[in-house]
Amino acid sequence: ILVFAFAICLRTLVGLQPHSGQDNFHGATKAYGGDFEAQRHWMEITMHVPIGDWYWYDLEYWGLDYPPITAYVSYLCGLGSHHLVGPETVALEASRGIEDRTHKAYMRATVLVLDLLVYGSAVWLACNRSKKFTNQPNKSDQFSLWMMLLALSQPAIILIDHGHFQYNTVALGWSITAFYFMTKGSDFFNCIIGSIFFCLALNFKQMTLYYAPVVFAYLLGRCFSDRQRLVQRFVYLGITVIITFGLMWAPFFLNGPSNHEEVTILGRGLQILKRIFPFQRGLFESKVANLWCALSTKPISIRDHLPADLQPILALGLTVVLMLPSCVALFRVGTTTIATSTKVHNDANTNANANDDLHWKSMLWGATSCSLSFFLASFQVHEKSILIALAPAALLLDSDESFVQYFSIACAWSLWPLLQVDQLDLAYTCMMIIFGCLLWLYHGNKKPTDGMTVDRKQQISFFSSYFYPIPILAYAGMMGLHVMQIIVSAPSNLPDLYPVLWSVAGCGMFLVAWACSLWHLLVLDRSQTALGQAAIATPGGNKLKLK
Repeated sequence: ILVFAFAICLRTLVGLQPHSGQDNFHGATKAYGGDFEAQRHWMEITMHVPIGDWYWYDLEYWGLDYPPITAYVSYLCGLGSHHLVGPETVALEASRGIEDRTHKAYMRATVLVLDLLVYGSAVWLACNRSKKFTNQPNKSDQFSLWMMLLALSQPAIILIDHGHFQYNTVALGWSITAFYFMTKGSDFFNCIIGSIFFCLALNFKQMTLYYAPVVFAYLLGRCFSDRQRLVQRFVYLGITVIITFGLMWAPFFLNGPSNHEEVTILGRGLQILKRIFPFQRGLFESKVANLWCALSTKPISIRDHLPADLQPILALGLTVVLMLPSCVALFRVGTTTIATSTKVHNDANTNANANDDLHWKSMLWGATSCSLSFFLASFQVHEKSILIALAPAALLLDSDESFVQYFSIACAWSLWPLLQVDQLDLAYTCMMIIFGCLLWLYHGNKKPTDGMTVDRKQQISFFSSYFYPIPILAYAGMMGLHVMQIIVSAPSNLPDLYPVLWSVAGCGMFLVAWACSLWHLLVLDRSQTALGQAAIATPGGNKLKLK
């Protein structure tokens, strides 16, 4: 209760700060404000416009460009605003640019409630899962509370959703819930449940596609883990995906736009896809900390030297190269599932629990690695997309706490140029200090002999041995750039100097994070192989088998 109360307090305090585009301070001409106005405008559209027009109506002014569930949630939130705050807050066209305090409080409350219900419950499930992997329940409880506290206090997630204003935690929460069920035990029905949650995440925010390759690879491996039921399992998954997507998209296929009655069902679907995947916006947006933005700085300027029609192909190719190792690793994990009967030997039960833990950790590391591959190399990346990689990584405290600390701080730091535009300087500074204090308390509360961290002696950190200076250098560099920006103004001929420095430095730190996640997957793959050999060596009387 105290952990969730603290999380609510942080979110509420950040919500008192400015939102994106507040008072149109950045001088937008085509459309007022930013993401806050976009989300409010979608409530207005879905309230008053026929459902067939949702993805067609006045696209120049914050046209709807998120998947169907976001549209449905916008409709429900719009109903609430209409009845609780006032119909003027969602009046068609007349409400554009409204920034009434009461309505702003209502909008902030919708994010908070959905965050706690979806993301909060997913984090609670994930953190409680670690309890069964230790024989010290009291100490495990203490560690899971710390993991939950740090996961719910991530500065990047709170600053974007509750400061800048978005609903990312809904998609992130459903994704984590999907990972939880997919890797829970040997019953394939759990994979079906996980697939439903993942389909919900995909239909809420398209960027959760960053997880899709490793999810597909793992589920395909689970199908191959039982060759006798391979086709049956594959069909079950296919039917689950088709039904879930069909239910979400059916209203838009059945209802065409009122002013384009000749549009076919295929054309209606293509219109939604064009809105969801705006390839016309270019290789990247703003100064994002990925490879393409870093390589587009002078003297390289790669974007200026590549034909526009070739850029998506190159981005796709590089993304596939970076994500392929994680997909292969997750497929290998999925093909080896240990199942036990109800009567098992203690050693066999320990092996089964260890295998369950390996599947869970492999999925989290795989999701982190794959999403980082997309963030670093794919087409049309926004800086906020780093949250897709951060969400699963934040739950890996018991695998590599040094990495979680490094990546959490790097993600929040990389968002500084965007947060500065949103006038969230104070919120950023306070959140970074609070998160730093939490990390200090976490490390200070540990004792070498108290066993607070689960299997701490078995933790193998990427930042040990030769790589231990990397986090120290990264922290020094991040702080140094902040100090430099305060005391040295950007020259008039280089107005984007600091955003570019943030982009290049952030790209380097995220490349290190990608390498770390891939390294952990390789370590887990070797552990999986060793566990499989141990399972084969288990006496037949224990009825433990590879499935």
